[in-house]
Amino acid sequence: MANAASEAVRPIWYAVRTFNCKEMAFSNHLVEKGVECFVPMTYKAKQGKDGEKPRKVLVPIIHNYVFVKPGALSDEALTAILEELRDPYYILRNKQSKKFYEISETEMNEFRLLCDPNFENSIFMTSEEAEAKPGKEVRIVQGAFKGLTGKLHRVKNQFYFVKTMGDLGVMLRISRWYCKVID
Repeated sequence: MANAASEAVRPIWYAVRTFNCKEMAFSNHLVEKGVECFVPMTYKAKQGKDGEKPRKVLVPIIHNYVFVKPGALSDEALTAILEELRDPYYILRNKQSKKFYEISETEMNEFRLLCDPNFENSIFMTSEEAEAKPGKEVRIVQGAFKGLTGKLHRVKNQFYFVKTMGDLGVMLRISRWYCKVID
């Protein structure tokens, strides 16, 4: 019986693209419905009123993207929950199979780690931009990102770790000594 229950909960995530900066409305709606989701956030300085000191506020890193873990929900049930908002959205699809692009739990955990709002050296881009960056495949062997695999890209005398997932790419500054080339 426990085995059937564990098969019903799918350990995958979907990337949902919203429009008109509705990622927070989608996220709040999904949380109300009991669906796990993730919106990558970062701190930005926001000027206070009437000369107040600027304060840091959390804002989405990548506008219009919400990552959704359907859990035990079928694709149809998830779609029905998303349509309740009556705002346009698009669930990213695999280019070859046209099925929803599935992000594994491992990939999502890595992505969430790279999107930590307390880490300020991340640059976000499209996967095409990230894939266009030349570099060698590496594994990070020490530090906070130990175990992650991606590409080591060099710009002038600075090194960047590049990771792609779906249509998104993350590039973060890292010491080359923290990386080991994968054979």
